[in-house]
Amino acid sequence: MSEVYFLRAEDMPRKGAFRRLLADLRAKLDIGDGELVAVKLHPGEEGNRSYVRPDEVMEVVRALELPERRTFLADTTVLYRGRRMTAPDYLELAAEHGFGPPHTPPLIVADGLRGTDEIEVELTEECRTRSARLARQLEQADHAVVVSHFKGHLLSGFGGAVKNLGMGCAARGGKLYQHSNVKPSVKKEKCIACGACAEHCPVDAITIDGAADIDREVCVGCGECIQRCPTGAVKVSWNQERGEFARRMAEYALGAARLMEPAVYVNFLLRVAPNCDCMGDEGDPLVADIGVLASHDPVALDRACYDLVREAPSAEGSETADSAGSGDDKFTAVHGSSDPLQQLEAAERIGLGSQEYNLVEIGGFD
Repeated sequence: MSEVYFLRAEDMPRKGAFRRLLADLRAKLDIGDGELVAVKLHPGEEGNRSYVRPDEVMEVVRALELPERRTFLADTTVLYRGRRMTAPDYLELAAEHGFGPPHTPPLIVADGLRGTDEIEVELTEECRTRSARLARQLEQADHAVVVSHFKGHLLSGFGGAVKNLGMGCAARGGKLYQHSNVKPSVKKEKCIACGACAEHCPVDAITIDGAADIDREVCVGCGECIQRCPTGAVKVSWNQERGEFARRMAEYALGAARLMEPAVYVNFLLRVAPNCDCMGDEGDPLVADIGVLASHDPVALDRACYDLVREAPSAEGSETADSAGSGDDKFTAVHGSSDPLQQLEAAERIGLGSQEYNLVEIGGFD
């Protein structure tokens, strides 16, 4: 049974609160001279209001005594068109949200300029996925801390530490694999036959004859064509069955954990929106702020967060105010048929962690 440490929201401003929350986990880092530390997080999409804020991230950095000039923040690019699709635009957006010097350590876009800088990590025999395509720069860190915002998600029900590992550490091709059960396709009416997709296809799967055409037998699903298309004509089919999405995400999370071997996971149970930090309009919080939780076990951590949200009353005026009270699953109430626990069941089955936990509340403040 894994220990999950819990600091209530009302105690967060108290002096030394984060140091007490992370005291037992801090000892597991054992950072040597010259070693680098990655803090995996999500700086939020343009328009998003709910992501973990720079001052909150810095509470974790200071409490864990992470070394100056050897600690960096890390995230990856996305499949959809927006300001997180390429590294330069992403870094500008992150700076607008307050991430990067002088406020925080530098942010590294770990899968490169266009999301194709990847490393393949072999998975265990318990996984149906043979290997995971992950952001290459994450391998360079000697230690890792995973800081996640716990909130809702359309496909997985909720997103926390497991999703931050599985989806958040994947390079573009890995995200495509998790999200879609078909290869990219072309909307002919939007295609201008510029040839950019064919020019940058690594396996010559694309031909241009009035419009682009993708040979799905040759396509390897790297997603390069999606990123290169200037009109958005190349699309992902966001049609992955939810149970399959949860399984693939959990297996990718195992790959990321094997690549980085994080010693500390921290989940912020604040501004628990119905939708994820990739949304520009994520919705109003489902419950009042609960606090911050931390563990060495991402599965136990996410389960504890899920249980606390389930037991909390719905916030007045929220999407679940009239449909889900204390003891009800807020995420299922919002997203219908999604089963939020599928990802944790899949992760537990392959050995990423355990849903059994002991909640240790940090109290005793004067």
